[in-house]
Amino acid sequence: HKYYRLELKHGGGMYLGSYHCSKPLGLEPSSDWQKGECQLWKFVPAGNGWGRLQLKHGGTYLDAAYCSGNIGLNPGSDFEQGACQLWKLVPAGDGWGRLQLKHGGQFLDADHCSAKIGLNAGSDYEDGACQLWRMVPEPVKYNF
Repeated sequence: HKYYRLELKHGGGMYLGSYHCSKPLGLEPSSDWQKGECQLWKFVPAGNGWGRLQLKHGGTYLDAAYCSGNIGLNPGSDFEQGACQLWKLVPAGDGWGRLQLKHGGQFLDADHCSAKIGLNAGSDYEDGACQLWRMVPEPVKYNF
């Protein structure tokens, strides 16, 4: 599989995406808007386990703006040698993991399990379920 949905453990069935493929990122149920491309991500390896997460629609990347907690989309960044766009999936068991930002080592976090996406050094709120993600493969579509 080339593209994946990023599902948050808390709540079940909530995915990271850009609402109707616009700039703000958040969580929403599975969407087929633009054939699901607003919620489909590709991991683009950058070496040593790090990589960029590229949104299928428009090809922009998951980005911590200037390495802050302001998470959005960016076509490409070389700020801090790109470390504000480099992520690593740190396994946490049962197919779940934390997405760690290379700069500063914080994790992608749904603030107190809300739709507000940011960074957090580590959260045990809801047993960590607000920063546990899994990659769900894009469904295969057959044309008969």
